Amino acid sequence: MKRLTCSVLALAFALGGCGEKNRYDDLRIVSRDQVVPIKRTQQPRIAIAFGGGGVRGFVHLGVIKALEEAGIRAQIVTGTSAGSIAAALYATGKSYREIEASVRALSESELRDLVLSTHGVINGQGLRRWLDQVSGGVDIAAMPVPLGITLTDLERDEPLLAIGGSVGAAVQTSSSVPGVFVPVEIAGKRYVDGGVLSIVPIRFARAMGGDIVIGVDIYCDDIKARHDNMAMTMLSTFRLQSCVIAKEELGEADVLIRSNYDPGSVARFGDLDAAIDAGYRATQAVMPEILARIGAR
Repeated sequence: MKRLTCSVLALAFALGGCGEKNRYDDLRIVSRDQVVPIKRTQQPRIAIAFGGGGVRGFVHLGVIKALEEAGIRAQIVTGTSAGSIAAALYATGKSYREIEASVRALSESELRDLVLSTHGVINGQGLRRWLDQVSGGVDIAAMPVPLGITLTDLERDEPLLAIGGSVGAAVQTSSSVPGVFVPVEIAGKRYVDGGVLSIVPIRFARAMGGDIVIGVDIYCDDIKARHDNMAMTMLSTFRLQSCVIAKEELGEADVLIRSNYDPGSVARFGDLDAAIDAGYRATQAVMPEILARIGAR
């Protein structure tokens, strides 16, 4: 099996450029100082910043479940990478049960559109199509809950935010892990995973008008480096770099939810129920702090 996998990867690199081109010129992107906050209300505006972390992203479902049970609804959501999926689903305004049902109905094969390309082995179009279907094809700017999706421009040293255009295209771009997913092209520039520079987009949530920002970190708590093979070493290095960069921003959350969930694999969906339970319990653990923050405003 290992020999076959290596042969397939070698062939992919040798025959690069066979995948469908990821070009989305309709995406509207801004830097943090260009973000226009939503209108101020009498009540404090609650924002949730869903963080990246690959298959750990299912933890976000448990967070959403716990917040809904407590009667807490956010007026703003931002997301990075796997967190951008959670943010997009939350921004539809659907209930937790509806969101969970959509996720459970999804199969891994729908998302793994393998390609022969020197830029990556997964195209990402499957993820785009699924998100556009679940969101009803609505523009990001027209979502029921104000939504921002983080991206990384390979030519700039700051994270950017998608605030308009296709929800699916923005999520695909934010989830395009370098070297794994084929990058996305927007107006002649290449964009990749938003987690490169902002693993939990707390500052963007604040810029969009969040008075109380709840950050959900599923990636940077209790890091355990793995060196099983070259791929694991590269992923561990990427994780360490991203979390070092994120340390200051993570400290700016009003409340930070951390689940310390380890899926055991970076590639497979794993145990969905265990991930949901981990997010649910982590959120309940800090619920008194969340309620105190809301009540103090």
